[in-house]
Amino acid sequence: MLVPPQLLLLVKEPNVAKYDQSHVRTVLSGAAPLTVEVYRLLTKLLPQAHICQAYGSTETSGIISISPLYPKHMRPNSSGALVPGVRARIVKPDGTLAGYDEEGELHVKTPALATGYLNDEAATRATFLGDSWMRTGDLVKMDRSNEIVVVDRIKEMIKVRGFQVAPVELEGCILDHPMVTDVCVVGVPHLYNGEVPFAFVTISHEGQQMNKAELKASIQRHIEKNKAPFKRLHYVEIIDSIPKTPSGKLLRRVLRQEARKLVVPSAKL
Repeated sequence: MLVPPQLLLLVKEPNVAKYDQSHVRTVLSGAAPLTVEVYRLLTKLLPQAHICQAYGSTETSGIISISPLYPKHMRPNSSGALVPGVRARIVKPDGTLAGYDEEGELHVKTPALATGYLNDEAATRATFLGDSWMRTGDLVKMDRSNEIVVVDRIKEMIKVRGFQVAPVELEGCILDHPMVTDVCVVGVPHLYNGEVPFAFVTISHEGQQMNKAELKASIQRHIEKNKAPFKRLHYVEIIDSIPKTPSGKLLRRVLRQEARKLVVPSAKL
């Protein structure tokens, strides 16, 4: 089992292709959404492997959903179907239940659910709803195959003029740029738009030979070409490495603080 940032390192490292990977039979991704772009690179690198994704949380003491090993490859973006014993509901911002392909916060009920957070009554009240239901804090939707698609953490969503922009979606697209080796997208304040996307990227050796301003503009054009206008990148910053936890999760809060130091709230549309 690996987390998406580790899989990204695997598919972006050119030397990996020099080695025989035929012994790899199964790859299980978890802890964060696996982007379509990284998934496709992974299936190209390991065409013989079963690639699946699991979704869970510490509070549920295990997996909430998992994609099947068969068919051979999971559907991109899918975290699979609920495991036996888990109940779920998807709640829209207005409090009503979401239908198929409608986004909302995932609430779950499991036999092994925690009862709260030690010495933190406020967090317990905000997360645990009674009758063994828990708010996950994740924005998800359920497709017509009854599989969970995790969009992103609700608190990480960037709100641009009332539109919700998922950092994970932009990160996946940016990773398709040939010069980008890693990325983290955060939101920064904007006078008219509320928030706008700010991308921190690391670049390949070849990219390091390019003019930085031209490379940043190229990354911005890449997003403009592939995403809706309100999702365009307002800022791109090239850094040496993307900070992560020991388990490989992105430390967005660190880069969010850094981004806010680098920009002054702008009125530019």
